[in-house]
Order: sequence, then structure tokens, then C-alpha cells
Amino acid sequence: MPLALLALLAPLLPASVLPASAMAQAGAPDERREELDGSFNLTNRSGRLIERLYASPIRTRQWGENRLGAEGLAAGGELAIRMPPTGGCRTDLRLVFEGGLTEERRDIDTCLDRDVVIGTPARTGGLRAGADGPAAVAQGNPSFALVNDGSRAIRELYASPTSSNDWGEDRLGRDTVPPGGRMTIRLPEGACAYDLRVVWANGRAEERRGLNLCETDELSFR
Repeated sequence: MPLALLALLAPLLPASVLPASAMAQAGAPDERREELDGSFNLTNRSGRLIERLYASPIRTRQWGENRLGAEGLAAGGELAIRMPPTGGCRTDLRLVFEGGLTEERRDIDTCLDRDVVIGTPARTGGLRAGADGPAAVAQGNPSFALVNDGSRAIRELYASPTSSNDWGEDRLGRDTVPPGGRMTIRLPEGACAYDLRVVWANGRAEERRGLNLCETDELSFR
């Protein structure tokens, strides 16, 4: 029987009746992902200029050249990033923002999701003082239920008071929230105004700013 036909029938036949060459071809689809084109579209929603972008297949040990050119990528801009034709689906990114802030995203499957969205790279500002003095700060219990209404797992969640200048620790720890799942996020009683950042399994990040968590029981992301 031709090997090509055996490879097609492999999922239906016991392994004991298949020659080794047919078994190798049967497993080829997963292996071929290592040779696919991982090109993707980059969207800058960070609110600041991305000056440089380095993107390389995960198996490459060097970042290579800056892919943005002299003008960079302005906030709100989009750009198609061309990867090596056989570089594979798993991609590492290194971004340098205006002001020198650097962010890295590792092992993104750019074949699974061709749209990579860059959110705010770091915390800036906080509660602003108004003309009449410092802004009033609501107090209460900011704990809430995180609901995943998306199609991918949420692998990281950062929840930080708006008065803080850094995101702090990942509130999920080693856990993730699967599609359709929910998780209670325990936050210390006190300030109600929070900024949230979620990172999906494919590396896409989403942020919500200035939320009064004391007035809501749950928040959903999709």
C-alpha cells in the first residue's frame, strides 16, 4: 500500500500494523508546525511610541534586526511583521518603547493568532489631584470574580490600585482561568479604584483603568 495512503489511514489503524515510515508521516502535521510561516500583524495600543521591535522564532538565540525602521510604530498604529517562511509558529518578541522601557513576550503562537496587540507596557500616573485638592479615594472591599468569556485561557492577571506605579504580582500565580471559567480574586479591603491587566494564553494583553471594584461583583473579559 502506498505510504501516503497509509499515513491517511494511520489514525484508524492499530500501530502494530503500520510500518515506521507511515507512523512518521502520520505525525508530520505537528512536526510541520516547526516549519510554518509565523508572520503576524502587530497593533500598538500602548498609548506610546514603540521605537524598536525584535521578533525571532523561539529556537533562534539572537533577536536579529529592528523590524520597525527609524520611525517606529506610533500609538494606534498597525504593521505586518514578516517572519522567515519556515521559521515556525512559536515566536519571541522584544519591544522597546519611547523612553527606553523594554518588554518581552515569549513563546507566542503567531500561527494560532495572527493579531498581536500590545497594551500599556508599564504603570504611569495614578489618581490625579484636581483643582480643589487631592482626589477623593473611595474605600471598601474591591474583591471580585474574574470571568473568562473568551476563547483562550487567561494566564495572568494584574490588579493594582490606581495610585500605584507598578502592576505588582500576577494574581493568578500558577493558575489560569480557562474559557468559560471564573475565579475569585481576593484583594485587600481599602481602596476601590483599581487598574487591571489580563494576559491571554497567546500573549495578547488587555487593560482596564480606573475601575471602582467596590461597586461590582464580577468582571468579564473576552
